[in-house]
This record gives sequence, C-alpha cells and structure tokens, in this order.
Amino acid sequence: MKSILYGGKWRRLSVFLPLIFVVFLGSACGRKLEKAYSFEQAEQRMNAQSGSGEGVRAKPFANSLAVMGNTDFNAEELSSPAFLLADYSTKEKPEPLAYRNPYARTYQASITKVMTALVCLETVQDLNQEFTVTQRSMIRDEGSSSALLKVGDRLRIEDLLYGMLLPSGNDAAVAVAEASAGSVEAFVKKMNETALRLGLTGTHFVNPNGLPSDEHYTTAYDIYLLLAEAMKYEEFRKIVGSTSYTVNYRDKNNVPKTQIWKGSNQFMTGERETPEDLKVLGGKTGTTKKAGYCLTMDTERISTKKEYISVVMKDDSKDELYSDMTKLLKRIPA
Repeated sequence: MKSILYGGKWRRLSVFLPLIFVVFLGSACGRKLEKAYSFEQAEQRMNAQSGSGEGVRAKPFANSLAVMGNTDFNAEELSSPAFLLADYSTKEKPEPLAYRNPYARTYQASITKVMTALVCLETVQDLNQEFTVTQRSMIRDEGSSSALLKVGDRLRIEDLLYGMLLPSGNDAAVAVAEASAGSVEAFVKKMNETALRLGLTGTHFVNPNGLPSDEHYTTAYDIYLLLAEAMKYEEFRKIVGSTSYTVNYRDKNNVPKTQIWKGSNQFMTGERETPEDLKVLGGKTGTTKKAGYCLTMDTERISTKKEYISVVMKDDSKDELYSDMTKLLKRIPA
C-alpha cells in the first residue's frame, strides 16, 4: 500500500450563518425522543477546549444563534418527531422553512458516513492511492449494509468512498477510516474533533459507519450543519450525486473484480417523484432499529439555483420517510 498524503483540496460554496431554530423537548407523534441538550450546555461546549489536549475548539457562532419558544414551525402533516428544512446557499441569513425538535437527540445510522467522507476528504490528498482491505472491515452484524468487500481486496480510496456512500457499505467505511488515519480509533478521534470544530454540539461518534451505540448520536440541526460542510467538496457532490458506480479492482490473488454499486435514495433512483422544478443534488439515507428511517438531502430549486438542506429523522417506515420528505420539499419556496 502506498503512503497516504495529507492536506486535501476543496471548493467552498457560500458561507452561511447558523439557522435560528427552536429548542423543543419531549416527544412528537407518539415517538419518544431523548431529552435535547439545553442551549446553555451547547454554548459551554462550543466555547470549551476539546478534551483531546490538542487545542481543538468549536466554531464560536453561539452568540449569533437565537433560541425561540417551545413550538414547532411549519410542521403540520409530518409524522417524523425530528426534522428540518432550511435554505443554506444564500450569503444572507439562511431561512428556517420548517422544523420540529431540531436539537433533540436522535441516532444517525448511516448518515454517519457523511462525516466519514468529510474527514477523509479533509485528510487525504490523493484519492487514487490504493488501500488493501483488512479483517477489520469484515463486519458480521445481522442486516449490516455491505459493499461486499473481502480481505485483501485492493481499491483506490475514491472507490471506497463510492462503496461507502452508494450501497452504504459498512465494510467500506471501515476501510476509508483505516486508509485515512491508520486505524479506526484514530479516525473516530478525528471525527469527534471535526464535529467540535464545526459546532456539532449534540453529536458524538464511536465508529465510522453508524452501527448502533448509545454513545453514537446526533441532532437534526447538526446533520444540517454537517451536510452543508460536506457539500463544499466537489468530490463529495460528485459521489452523492451519482445513482450507480462501476468499480474495477483486484482481490488478494490479483484477480480482477468488478462490481456495480447503486444508491438507495429513492428520489434519485426514480422510485419517488421529486416535486416540480426541484433537483435532488445528493444526500444520505440511514436506517437501524434504534435510529428508525432517516434521510438528509441537498435539493436545488432549478429556476432560482438556490439550495436547501432537508433532514428527516426517526420515521417508522420507508413510506413514511419519503412521504415526510416530499412534504418538506413542497415547502421550498418558488
């Protein structure tokens, strides 16, 4: 395996200010959410030094974030207990268009892989470098999504990113982590440092793929911030904007292998109809028993070229998830 280079290049989009969202505690639609962190706790954490001892600090945007009353906003007819929709591509203050419990603790499942991709893109300069899949990627959890990798397979890091983000391969996520930081443990440390730096005050990671853990959690608002950051990278946009990817690689015996990986976002595969004059630019699904059905997307209003991030968490079924997301998309202004 070639040595990994550092200092990836990336493209910045418009810088956005944080949304003004309500902190709402409790439950919605009969589904109990864990108690959200208080805004005072968020401020303390955002202004505190990281426990890593490396001086990593959260972005100091707390003073520009207002707390409103304990009510939902434009949330009628949606079933999800935690969601949001927001414009983020304008240079002016972004508008919150709809939300419910944006700061309540939820579980991100495979949406975790947005952070995994972001840390990789911030860390690795040459995505054409090869990495050899290790035993650590052989995840045996029942129902675990997989890119069908085997020990000894040799793939480019870019290929591993596709295998992680399209078929949502938990095996590929581990390989990305090891290729980027040398070990899963070192990579997860980078994930949490990045979360702190971005101000994701309600988020904590224990793995690079989103397999369930009580200590692996997030909020709808943090996912909004995370996806907005990841979409600054052209490589990330290219991958999550794809519906399929053909990968060619070699196994441990140097035998050529080919796979076709397909994405699972039904708006992009054509299984669900996107409302008129909207284009889904990309996003990430996530599903576990603990997390429920989750989806975050970046969607463009074609006529205005403005982009909007939507997040739906903890729905009870796939149909409910896509119904809720469709209702959110219809709230995007013309």
